[in-house]
Amino acid sequence: MDKLQLIPYSNEVRMLPGSIPLSKIGRRSFFSTIDRNTGNPESYYLSISENGIKIVAGGEAGRYYAAQTLKQISETYPDRLPFLEIRDKPAFPYRGFMLDSVRHMTPIEDIKKLIDAAALLKLNKFHWHLTDDQGWRIEIDSYPLLNEVASYRNGSHFGKVHDDRIYGGYYTKREMREIADYCADRHIDVIPEIDMPGHMVAAIAAYPEISCRGEEIPVETRQGIFPDILCAGNPKTLQMIFDILDEVIRIFPCKYIHIGGDEAPKKRWKECRHCQELIRELGLETEEELQGWFMNRVAEFLQSRGRKAITWNESLNSGLLNKDIIVQMWMDRKKLSVDFANSGGNIIVSPFYHYYLDYPYGMTPLNKTYKFDPILKGLDNQGAGNVAGVETPVWTEHIRDFNQLCFMAFPRAAAVAEAGWTFEENRDVDDFNVRLQALIPRLRSLGIKPAPEKDWNPNPFRRLIQTIRFFLSITTKEMIKGYD
Repeated sequence: MDKLQLIPYSNEVRMLPGSIPLSKIGRRSFFSTIDRNTGNPESYYLSISENGIKIVAGGEAGRYYAAQTLKQISETYPDRLPFLEIRDKPAFPYRGFMLDSVRHMTPIEDIKKLIDAAALLKLNKFHWHLTDDQGWRIEIDSYPLLNEVASYRNGSHFGKVHDDRIYGGYYTKREMREIADYCADRHIDVIPEIDMPGHMVAAIAAYPEISCRGEEIPVETRQGIFPDILCAGNPKTLQMIFDILDEVIRIFPCKYIHIGGDEAPKKRWKECRHCQELIRELGLETEEELQGWFMNRVAEFLQSRGRKAITWNESLNSGLLNKDIIVQMWMDRKKLSVDFANSGGNIIVSPFYHYYLDYPYGMTPLNKTYKFDPILKGLDNQGAGNVAGVETPVWTEHIRDFNQLCFMAFPRAAAVAEAGWTFEENRDVDDFNVRLQALIPRLRSLGIKPAPEKDWNPNPFRRLIQTIRFFLSITTKEMIKGYD
């Protein structure tokens, strides 16, 4: 019997002699139960024998994953199911994918297709990036200008692609609850992101008083890192954030809320009388420490509401970040994320050079993504145990439609999914490429059009050409100079 065509691959598979016709499987020959004594609600045991199919799961999630495994097996063997035993559980509890809906919005029905694909791959977290400089995509009642003003920009000028048409919109609370329910049925948590204190130009365009200068500025139409950020020295800023998060919490039941923390230039804080006064009042030494204080305050507010904060790794620059905040590592040359995990903090691994799906296959071939080990160099035994899991982001500055998104995300998202579920000793890149042949039609049946095989792993020359062309197409003089 050939190796099972599963993605992600199960961790303990025992193939047995014999098979059973699918026609003989009925209600009396299908047994499914839950045994919570296993200690892991995502674990399961699956048996196919002459007596039929038996599933014993550690929880409802485990029973769902067993069904996903069985579905993949039955699609490979549509007439006779092979006798086997599978004992399975995930390598990491956190297995996520991130969608940026700010730069370009993905319709709700297409988001559901991505969720179906994620469920097939046993991913269990959907990180939804809903606010940024270029738009505000979440309906908020308490601050209506966020939807009337911040949700629309006067054009889209990303790289060398220019469009002067007004672009915008937002997801209603009804639509977001619909997505949260759709995910819950597939044992996926929706983690909304409200990025702060940087990447807040859109919100500042609606409410200038939450910035240091209080000046009216437009919603950004360009990509980049911009100097106007939330004013940490203004008490009204935190109150507005708390009010917004109270509404967010009522939309999304997940215990995690992502509060950003990345790419927040401190130029305005250095110039701001209120921020400098607060630094002195708190006994802080730097603006980076002020960001640490700010993120801790927001995290403590979420904790008071029974939620847990996630931040990008730049918040570690303060040296003050609370240990109960989860840190998402995307680019960390100082290895602060490793130090954080080694000292007791939890981290999510999302390396820019391996897991970012919006960059060309020439820069990040499929095999490069697959071979990355989420246990980062420098982690000690405690630190390795504090790796919560993996997440693969897709940003949409340069992705304008769903087919392009699918081309960029698949099959690389499947490689990250296998890193999240399958233990390192059971992973093999060559075997993964073979098993992908069975996954592609499954994805297509969900409405996902992956990149063709010829694009997955380009040769070194094609890699160089693709990478150069991509960066030439996205780089502008303003990006090189920086934004004032």
